[in-house]
Amino acid sequence: MKTKATWVLSAAMAIAGVVGVTAMALVPSAVEAQQTIGPKVGVPLKAAQDAVKKKNWNGALAKIKEAQAVQPRTAYEDYMINELLWYVYLQQGRNADAARLLEQQIGSGQMPGGEKVSRTKTLTQLYFRAGNYPKAIQAGNQYLKSVPGDQEIQLLVAQGYFQQKDYKAAAATAERLVKGSAKPNEDALQLMQRCYYELKDSEGTARTLELLLKYYPSADTWDRLLVGYIAQTNHDHELIALYRLAEDVGALRKPEQYVDMAQALVVGGFPIEGQRVLEKGIASGVFTAEDQSRAQRTLDSAKRRADQQRQALAGADAALAAAKTGDAAYEVSKVYFSAGDYPKATAALQKSLKTPGLSDADAANCELGIALARQGKKADAIKAFDAIKDPKFAEIGRLWKMKLR
Repeated sequence: MKTKATWVLSAAMAIAGVVGVTAMALVPSAVEAQQTIGPKVGVPLKAAQDAVKKKNWNGALAKIKEAQAVQPRTAYEDYMINELLWYVYLQQGRNADAARLLEQQIGSGQMPGGEKVSRTKTLTQLYFRAGNYPKAIQAGNQYLKSVPGDQEIQLLVAQGYFQQKDYKAAAATAERLVKGSAKPNEDALQLMQRCYYELKDSEGTARTLELLLKYYPSADTWDRLLVGYIAQTNHDHELIALYRLAEDVGALRKPEQYVDMAQALVVGGFPIEGQRVLEKGIASGVFTAEDQSRAQRTLDSAKRRADQQRQALAGADAALAAAKTGDAAYEVSKVYFSAGDYPKATAALQKSLKTPGLSDADAANCELGIALARQGKKADAIKAFDAIKDPKFAEIGRLWKMKLR
């Protein structure tokens, strides 16, 4: 004799994020039997369900095996057995087995149509968790046909491609996710940046880093971005502007960066600033015993030049008043800037830009922007950076504007 039975499975499990993904919930939907289940299957299956409620996974598995041993069984009885079985596998950490069985359930013909989409999302997560990235991508793309706006699964698919070293597909998938968002997902941007790095796409890498800086600024992101710019820059004024930016955003960290910046400042006419920067680096403890000798030699040289500039500082006001050319006023601005007197440096730079005979207006505008930025005058600083004409120098000005905004 067969009896009518109602089986309700209600459970939830949170799985920690994988490869930067935020925590995901794998939640089996409520399953209510509307078909007939015989007592030979029903009794052990009920016992298995009771064990599940007590989180006795091994006990549940034993009872499920009893139900599986019953012969013959209907397709619906198999479906109900497997509903409990894949969930027990999940709780035991057998993600590959759980995914395989859940995929079988979806294609069994027994699953209610309204549950297939949500279960396919769960399947994607399970396959990813199990490390079966091709299957995760396949299930994810199938799910996205029904729910194209699910950012969690879009990102999971992109990560699946990345795990297979298909960086082009991973970047393209992440790009679609980013373009469809008012505020791009940080994990998607990080994934894009890594993909473009692996593809040796410098333009894509820089563009993605800039998006990260716009929406999720951090010293680490600035460091990754500025390292590339500094490596490609030979012009002294541009190099100094990049190093000053690195210092202001907390991306000046390595011994060689402090030494190189100090040397560039001394050569560029800012020895007091060069001394300050190098002393700051030494005080921070970044220099090893091996690095210390080079740093000390550079510091000694900077100090000698800085002492000379300090002497010039006493007469800087008079020198600025007497300046008849833009270059003369610009040279005085260096003294003020080097000493950290940004209001006076601003006045001197403004005079240099208004006076005929200025050889490098771009350098003056960039330094004016930095001086204003360091005084907290963001709007005026942006105007100064906007006045830079040379495309490469203007790109550095754009980076400063990103920092200010």
